[in-house]
Amino acid sequence: MALTALEIKDKTFGVKFRGYDANEVEEFLDIVVRDYEDLVRLNHDQEAKIQALEERLNYFDEMKDSLSQSVLIAQDTAERVKQAANERSENIVRQAEQDAQHLVDEAKQKANEILRHATDNAKKVAVETEELKNKTRVFHQRLKSTIESQLSIIDTPEWDEILRPTAMYIQTSDEAFREIVEKALGESVHHHHAEDDNIDLTRQFSPAEIEELQKRIEAANLELGATQAFEGLNEKVQSALEEAEHARHENEEVFEVEETVQPEDDANRESVNIL
Repeated sequence: MALTALEIKDKTFGVKFRGYDANEVEEFLDIVVRDYEDLVRLNHDQEAKIQALEERLNYFDEMKDSLSQSVLIAQDTAERVKQAANERSENIVRQAEQDAQHLVDEAKQKANEILRHATDNAKKVAVETEELKNKTRVFHQRLKSTIESQLSIIDTPEWDEILRPTAMYIQTSDEAFREIVEKALGESVHHHHAEDDNIDLTRQFSPAEIEELQKRIEAANLELGATQAFEGLNEKVQSALEEAEHARHENEEVFEVEETVQPEDDANRESVNIL
């Protein structure tokens, strides 16, 4: 058991002969008591400080543990965030690669479709152009044959007869009539003596003369019918010429269509070459 200051102060000693001076001993004990009390008080203070320090140490230990735990949690959180970020970035990259590949595949598919469509159109235009050319060749050949046929009609000798001046027909008819009368009557009729030697057309004709006149008139009618036939031929030729002119206009329209189709074919070929 620890010695207290009161016990030191109340301590008594027995008296013996030639012993210590009691006053000196009392004074010394008082000094010892004071020092002991100081030491005890100091010890209490130190214990209080030690306790406070221990409490602080415990606080810091707890804080250290808390900080360590927080650091561990932060490290774990950072690690998880880092891992999640890596996974997310990998997912984003993978998704981006998939999207890019999908876009590339879709673009290739569309490009192939456009190329195939353009190729089909180019082939279709080429076939249509070739068919149009074949039709144009056939039409050209028919037109050529028609024109040659019409030219062969135009080059016939009948045209000379048709185009002969009208005065010649009148003169010929007058001469034919005079010739009929001359042959029938045995009379001579001349143009330069027409006023002096007019034929008497009012006299009576004999049956033979009448028969001869009828024959001559029939011959003149035949000639007039031939002339009218030539006029009908003229109408047919005119109609044929109009048809040829109409065919020529159609041929020009066909060539214009062909020239329009050809640039489209070239444009399609250029688009195919670009693709």
